[in-house]
Amino acid sequence: MNIVNKIFFSLISLFVATPAFAQEEPPKLEDGIDTIVDNGVALIFPVAGLACVVFIIIGGYTWIISAGDPAKVKQAQGTLTWAIIGLIFILIAGAIVSTLTDFLK
Repeated sequence: MNIVNKIFFSLISLFVATPAFAQEEPPKLEDGIDTIVDNGVALIFPVAGLACVVFIIIGGYTWIISAGDPAKVKQAQGTLTWAIIGLIFILIAGAIVSTLTDFLK
């Protein structure tokens, strides 16, 4: 496992295993679907956004250390492109879920 993967999983574990998440009660079916969806969104979207930011940083770092090697530059551009596409997808999905839960309330 290389250093980038270790850093990525360390950052993810910091945000996922916080005491605030451990102290919450799981949503009950009587709470309604909007509460269950809101709790899921509150957990999933920040982690996904953090993953996108981490991959943007990794892509930028790869581009910097590529030293002009075309293969490494292309790999870094691919990482940056897909990370930005993922971030845009997460933002759009968050807006859609938010709109649907507001509509259903």
